[in-house]
Amino acid sequence: MLGVVVVVAVVSHLVVAWLLGRLSRLSRGRLRWGGVLAGAMQLPAGLAIWLLASTWALEHAAALWAFLSDGDNSVAEDVEHLILVALPAARIVIAVFCGTLFVARSVRRTQTMIERQVAETGSDMDMTALQALFGIGVIFVWILGVIVGMQALGMNMSAILTIGGIGSAAFAFASKDVIANFFGGIMVLFNRPFRVGDWVVVKGVEGGIERIGLYATHIRTGDKRLVYIPNSTFVSSVIENTSERTNRRLSETIGVRYDDFDAVEAIIADIQTLLSKDAGIDQEQAVRVTFGGYGDSTIDITLLAYTCTTSIAEFVKVRERIMLEVGRVVHTHGADFAFPTMTVDMPAPSP
Repeated sequence: MLGVVVVVAVVSHLVVAWLLGRLSRLSRGRLRWGGVLAGAMQLPAGLAIWLLASTWALEHAAALWAFLSDGDNSVAEDVEHLILVALPAARIVIAVFCGTLFVARSVRRTQTMIERQVAETGSDMDMTALQALFGIGVIFVWILGVIVGMQALGMNMSAILTIGGIGSAAFAFASKDVIANFFGGIMVLFNRPFRVGDWVVVKGVEGGIERIGLYATHIRTGDKRLVYIPNSTFVSSVIENTSERTNRRLSETIGVRYDDFDAVEAIIADIQTLLSKDAGIDQEQAVRVTFGGYGDSTIDITLLAYTCTTSIAEFVKVRERIMLEVGRVVHTHGADFAFPTMTVDMPAPSP
């Protein structure tokens, strides 16, 4: 019988290894998740086959020992305890261990697949936070496996779980800020309100995202200061992601002299034409040049348009070009820009 058990174990191992090896190659095709699960199953399946085969071999060896020791009551009792109690418990432990190992390896292989996809697509996902998240998931899987295994062996887990629950509640209360930041980091990773490299404004802090961690996010401000913002801030605060804008707004006010009142309408029409022909202006957005009102020393003309680019460097160039052309339009009509002036009325001298 021992030989039969060994032969069956060898054949089963070879067949299962070949089948799972073929399925694991699907991780490079369309059925990637099937390949991930098959690859994660290889080691647990092999361990389960040989460990269970060992228990059956041990059972047959114990039965043979009892047969050869016929009449020895102590040997019979030991063999009976081994076959009826110890080996079934060992098989339960093996099943739970291999099942937990399979789930843990599935989590790790999922992490590997995501990291490979990120590398292929060139995404800016923060891998440090992702690795930490999957590491916590693996720890949780093993803790759950230990609890299931102990429960399957007949241990009373109620008291242990009650004590653990009280301790967890006390720990959670003492570290509520840490937990809030941790879950805030998870929300940031899944909701993706911003990515590494984006320019954001959060609670008066403006800068570029350098790193998204599980506890805090690193922001580099315009004057190159590094600011650490706890992730719980992003759950309850308004986040302005300027990198997600579709256009940049060009909003200017031009003041001409009161002496140039008769040329204002022509200046407005020419600036409108200028904006409508400029390649840097998005014509699908609002483009308005209007009379802005009478200022203290100027007749104001307001200019509103949106550039096609979102880059600040390109926006500055577009604005410079347009404003210089606006100046030429004003001068073409014989007008000029006003300077602040003050008129003082002097009383007439008394005779």
